[in-house]
Amino acid sequence: MIYKFFFKMINNEAEKTDHDFDSNYQNLINRYLLLLFFIFLFYSIVIIVFFRDVVISIFLTFLTLSFLFLLAIKGKIKRFRKPLKAFIISIFVLLTLIVSFFNVYTYKNAGVEYFYFCLLFAVPFFMNYNKDTYSIFFIVFIISINFIVCLYFDFTFLPKSSFLEKEDFKTIRLWNILFSIASFLMDVVFITQKDELIHGLIHEKEIKDSRIKDLVKTNAELMKQQMLINNLSEDNIQEILNLAENNSPVFFEKFQIFFPHFIPEILNINPNLIHSELFFCALMKLDFDTKKIAQCTNNSIRAVESKKYRIRKKLNISSEININSFLIKI
Repeated sequence: MIYKFFFKMINNEAEKTDHDFDSNYQNLINRYLLLLFFIFLFYSIVIIVFFRDVVISIFLTFLTLSFLFLLAIKGKIKRFRKPLKAFIISIFVLLTLIVSFFNVYTYKNAGVEYFYFCLLFAVPFFMNYNKDTYSIFFIVFIISINFIVCLYFDFTFLPKSSFLEKEDFKTIRLWNILFSIASFLMDVVFITQKDELIHGLIHEKEIKDSRIKDLVKTNAELMKQQMLINNLSEDNIQEILNLAENNSPVFFEKFQIFFPHFIPEILNINPNLIHSELFFCALMKLDFDTKKIAQCTNNSIRAVESKKYRIRKKLNISSEININSFLIKI
């Protein structure tokens, strides 16, 4: 029952994401947060069982629940990217302050300072070095300052544990060393898995880029064949391309002279196409991509994509088929 509940929490949001990388990355983060939840829960149980410090144990338990909260909302990364980024930074700051507090609380004799390094190793998992440079510098700065300040100042105004005896510190130090090593190994494993996802994404992009190049090459060859079928010279080809690129008012008329059968065949498929849509079809017949059509028609890329989508629907072209290739063949 418990296993099913956590499995659902880990996978529920990830299943709603279309992109494989986003889905897998969300899954990975959720597993990481779930492990943090169990580590902190176990730590709070150890404190109350062995050292009878109820207040600190309750405090850690509430902190543990924050990881469950993160686990519940982390899957909504696309809709709340900026707020979540700020929330993750605040979690790092909060954990750093908690480490500093426990370092002072245990008289700096319990090995709590090892957890500063665990926090540093966790940064690459949650942050992207290219996109989150300033956030990373900020987190590293906060952790470094806390480490240095706790090393040289006593903070006598902060409370100290009244439950710890001298002989307890060796045991606690051993526990903290073991926990910090476990956290470090966990960071290494998850960072490795994140790298594997990124490498997979890069490989996927390379395959898609290769396919696009092949498609562009095929479209160019098809267009040349269509030009030859219509007995167009190199000058005619250059003329029609120049008219299209300059958004000339005579382009559409000239296009219909050079491709007399194209517009009638398009209207045979759907006679409800309006003039602007036929104009876009003519540009796609010349293998103009979205960006080039936007430049030629003084439209935004979004407006062009919207128009192409409506044309695709009216001509009943499957989303798996490249619309330029479809029109070039007509």
